[in-house]
Amino acid sequence: MTDRSASKPALVVDDLHKSFGALKASNGITLDVRAGEIHAVIGPNGAGKSTLISQICGEIRPDKGNVLIGGDSMNAEPAHQRARLGLGRSFQITQLCGEFTALENVVLSLMSRSGRLFDLWRNPRKNREYVDAAMEWLGRVGLEAQRNALASEMAHGERRQLEMAVALARNPKVLLLDEPMAGMGPEESAKMTALLNSLKGRYAVLLVEHDMEAVFALADRISVLVYGKVVFTGPASQARTDPTVRAAYLGEEAC
Repeated sequence: MTDRSASKPALVVDDLHKSFGALKASNGITLDVRAGEIHAVIGPNGAGKSTLISQICGEIRPDKGNVLIGGDSMNAEPAHQRARLGLGRSFQITQLCGEFTALENVVLSLMSRSGRLFDLWRNPRKNREYVDAAMEWLGRVGLEAQRNALASEMAHGERRQLEMAVALARNPKVLLLDEPMAGMGPEESAKMTALLNSLKGRYAVLLVEHDMEAVFALADRISVLVYGKVVFTGPASQARTDPTVRAAYLGEEAC
């Protein structure tokens, strides 16, 4: 069995600082995501999770610090270039082309990855290579039967699954998942948890999530963010009982 702890980190966040006036949204955040692991980031509202995500993705430039993917600094790279260099992302609010079918959304992702979006002026469904690959990704997330459904007409949980297929189709080095369980009922959350569990060992995943049941079911490691600082990083098994974590976020119900 491979020792993940010995693997080179796929994502490194090194001493990130970001202030908005007197508010320090990021105050020296340092963490990493190793190849094949799910590293969860949790914290109360206002902890700085959204600002952290935006800095990793290139939507906000840090005042100080660095983001590295595969050992390469991303600080000078805009958001779209970071995506091309291997950062895949899902959003709190689903970002899909609602007027396109599930199949077409994944085909568009494949076309974007290959730099052939000019093919949009043709019928992408006529490109057998794209269609076959898109069907494979839909199969991996359990949406083969919904391939012809418009994204706008799919159930919330199905749209989340589709967003995962769109992200995975770009063959990312790192997956950044921003509250993938948001708005889901218990059955949908269970399906998404099973899907994310199937990614373990194959992708480096940074998971930002409020659903503690899902976090503890999935995470290899957990970092707790409070007021822009990481107050704990360690195995999920330790996070449940660590007094700093309990005091800062989880509370006595985590025991």
